[in-house]
Amino acid sequence: MSDSRLHRPWLRHGGRRGSALAPLLSAIVCLAVAVVAIWPQPAGNEAQLAEAESLYTQGVDLLSTNEDQARERFQASAAILATELGTADTAGLFYNRANALLRAGEVGEAIADFRAAERRAPADARIRANLAEARSRVMRSLGIPTPSVLDQASSLWNWLGERTRVALAAMFAGVALLLLRFGPRSAAALLGVLFVLAIASVGADLVRRADSRAAVLVEPTVLRKGNGDGFEQVVAEPLPAGTECNLIESRPGWTEVEISGRTRGWVKDASLIRVR
Repeated sequence: MSDSRLHRPWLRHGGRRGSALAPLLSAIVCLAVAVVAIWPQPAGNEAQLAEAESLYTQGVDLLSTNEDQARERFQASAAILATELGTADTAGLFYNRANALLRAGEVGEAIADFRAAERRAPADARIRANLAEARSRVMRSLGIPTPSVLDQASSLWNWLGERTRVALAAMFAGVALLLLRFGPRSAAALLGVLFVLAIASVGADLVRRADSRAAVLVEPTVLRKGNGDGFEQVVAEPLPAGTECNLIESRPGWTEVEISGRTRGWVKDASLIRVR
């Protein structure tokens, strides 16, 4: 018996075993990613969050007796939550901070944080309701600027949170790998397509946040035809705090914005805040 005939069965057997284990191990890894993705996300330092909540509650209790002290409590609560956002970028933190800011009368910053919370949890009815309430407090509102193409496209998938879509993508990949070995390949191909779509939607959301053009005015601001105080005003009265806009172009100290429709002009950088 030749050496080639002696070793061939052993090689074929090992090849089959390896090819069977590879998709199984890959599927296990993908399913583990899915579990991690849907695991509760850390919300921040518990002691700090408890302090922020306590200050917010004190502010609510003081509203009927001392509005100035109540405002101080709300501002202190918002300051703590702003620090926590540096380590835990969650919809809940943005939402809670927005509520504190709105109670403190900071309508512009509140709207920016409500919109940031909405981007991270678009299906949350509480966020939408409080955002609508904040917008109702903007005097002489010129409306909401036209959303970008990416913002409009996100409505196709934003009813699911990002972490949920990551978990679904991992599960799609895991099941598809198993089907490639043990099931119909047509089903594996379909799950592969769903995996790509889910990952693409998460990637689009990350790009949308990183390159966000959305901003909100945090103080009454004059809208001018150019980047300087000497230019004429676009509208007769200053735009109120809470006016939402899209960023167009930046120059030192000034930014060109679109308010709504074709209403455009320049405002000072210090007067606006980006939606994160």
